[in-house]
Amino acid sequence: MQSTRERILAYLNDHPPSSAEEIGRYLEMTPANIRYHLEILEGEGYVGVSGKRSPGGAGRPILLYSLTSFSLGENLIPLLEGFLSLLNQSESPDQVMNEVAANLIQGKLAGKRNRVARFNQGVELLNAMHYRASWEARPQGPRVELRHCPYQDLALTYPILCQLDQLLLQRLFGPDLTLAQRRTFGKNPFSPCIFQAE
Repeated sequence: MQSTRERILAYLNDHPPSSAEEIGRYLEMTPANIRYHLEILEGEGYVGVSGKRSPGGAGRPILLYSLTSFSLGENLIPLLEGFLSLLNQSESPDQVMNEVAANLIQGKLAGKRNRVARFNQGVELLNAMHYRASWEARPQGPRVELRHCPYQDLALTYPILCQLDQLLLQRLFGPDLTLAQRRTFGKNPFSPCIFQAE
């Protein structure tokens, strides 16, 4: 038997976009109960608000929900594997990865600021890219930790992606930041990659 959330996803698959009231009528549940489950599904990335409808009088607009690309499925991993495979065979993978790192941060950083502001801004950008990054000042120089690999499955097969992290951090924080500790995939899922200024 399907759970309530599975039934909501099945309904939205066949009837996009729909309101909580419409889903509730079909599933014979109250709109408030449906909204509760929609909020959880939205937080997990399965559904999203895709539009609004006038209530036909006074009151708030009626929110319309649809499945996200995450729940509909996508083909990004095979596509990236194809590109990474070609990159591994390239004559100048270092140059390509350097250009990728530059493109990832292009136009996303403010002008020259003091070192603390630069590190704070860089960590904020990394966290927007799902790295779960942090930094701290140390006597021997700043230290940056990346506690999540946003492409872990690919990095296991294509370690060149780890080089991208190094280049990205050097562009954000300076060329003296190098990898001091690599995360241990499989042994401790929360082990960080640590980059330390030399």
